[in-house]
Amino acid sequence: MVLSDSDIVNLLMNGEIIVTPLINAEIQIGSSSIDVRLGTEFKLIRRIKQTHFNLKLPQSEIQKHIREYTENVHIQPREPFILHPGEFALGCTLEYISLPNNIAGRLEGRSTWGRAGLQVHSTAGLIDPGFQGIITFELHNLGKLPLPLFAGVRIAQIVFYPCNNVMRNYSEKTAAKYGKSLEIRDTMFYQEDEYKKIFKSDNEMIDSQYNETQNV
Repeated sequence: MVLSDSDIVNLLMNGEIIVTPLINAEIQIGSSSIDVRLGTEFKLIRRIKQTHFNLKLPQSEIQKHIREYTENVHIQPREPFILHPGEFALGCTLEYISLPNNIAGRLEGRSTWGRAGLQVHSTAGLIDPGFQGIITFELHNLGKLPLPLFAGVRIAQIVFYPCNNVMRNYSEKTAAKYGKSLEIRDTMFYQEDEYKKIFKSDNEMIDSQYNETQNV
């Protein structure tokens, strides 16, 4: 069940859902969602000399390559961030979001910008119960013309869903990497448990083969 505008208003008034700053509630609160605005920070994805992310390198080297992969961009009020056709960039909400442990959210694009070719998220649309922080946009221009994006413009909306109380909210999960953040964070896929196990196995196999050659 999707929460209606009356449900959203009650939760905001009670402080159970926090969306701040809510600059114009009359405009931003729709029939079943809250519009969220674009912030001032971006990470523009660019080409680098590496052919791929080599996860066998030390973590500090992987982090260095990921930093080279993105260009940090800050825009001033009334200054556009130009997203060219085919370009991909990370952006963020102007608003800070906080959810209780019995409400999940879903980030969706607004039709106005979707018709211009703007995609606001690729896969990461779910906002877990208990999440706190800014929401990261995965901005992709699928159109044919550059899009001028300004801070404060409503480019997306959040829909809310009630659920049973979760055992641990997002901010308390040991695997949570992006909660309680006030800035855009680079990808941390190399810290996923699956990758750690894969490359631990590879390293153990290499060590075993080396020891065998030494004993010959």
